Amino acid sequence: MYLRSGKGKGPSVVWTRGKGCAELAELIGGSDCPRITGDLAEQCIEHRADLLVSRRLPGSFDLLSVAVPVDFNPENVTRVIATVAGGPHSLLAAETAGHLARALGVEGEMVFAAQPGEDHGLGLELLDQIGSQLPDLRRRIVEVEGVSELVDDLGEGALLVLGAPGGSWLQRAMLGPGARLRRTAQAGVVVVRTAPDRVFRFMEEPIYVGPLRQADDTLRLHDEGTLAVADEGRLVGLVRREKLAVAGEAPVVTVMEEAVSVKLDETIAEARELDPTFRPDPIPVTDHEEYLVGALTLPVA
Repeated sequence: MYLRSGKGKGPSVVWTRGKGCAELAELIGGSDCPRITGDLAEQCIEHRADLLVSRRLPGSFDLLSVAVPVDFNPENVTRVIATVAGGPHSLLAAETAGHLARALGVEGEMVFAAQPGEDHGLGLELLDQIGSQLPDLRRRIVEVEGVSELVDDLGEGALLVLGAPGGSWLQRAMLGPGARLRRTAQAGVVVVRTAPDRVFRFMEEPIYVGPLRQADDTLRLHDEGTLAVADEGRLVGLVRREKLAVAGEAPVVTVMEEAVSVKLDETIAEARELDPTFRPDPIPVTDHEEYLVGALTLPVA
């Protein structure tokens, strides 16, 4: 899931200055969420963030998923409702709603908004699919003509969580030109946008051997079939167990091969291209200066 990081903990959330950003970040990620300034990408990677809470959607930035509070008033929230519509952001909207509902101690729900007469098949399928991963959220379909009718149906105190504009008619109506959301949703709205999973979110501490270590010592100390070789912090090669087994007391450098790695800001999809080379061993992770910064065991697809 988007908000369950590969580090075995809850989501790591960072935030930028803006109305409601600190409050939203704390509700999703806890009280120790750091505020970031300066280079956005650099800071997100440094904090191994899963989610950025920002005062606006940051242009073409897609390093990690984003949540934007709009007129967010947590004191007025009595329910948290994710509007799902089949677009790429629906799962993130539902996950965010679940986190907020638990943090606020209120009911959480997923709603698929259909126009009158529209077939409900897609909505039922989508709600069942997401609901299987988030069983704590109630789910239902509502038929509405427009935004005001939907908000009236959801009632006072409803905090809406929905995907960024551009998908369903509901997203366009709520956040496009002439939107009536700000004067109808009393507890506000949270707009979310999903980004591809990236390596830095899932990597662990680097696993490596120095080039001058003896091959037989390396065999005793490491179980990996394919192992990174690093010299003064830089990745300089790979060494395979079968080569070490015949090298005896010779140094690792004599049997190592060309370095192969994944960059820390590449996507998990890109990292999977290296799976045949390393399976089942961790893939070395480097920065853009070839320093070894981590090891990646690919998450289950």
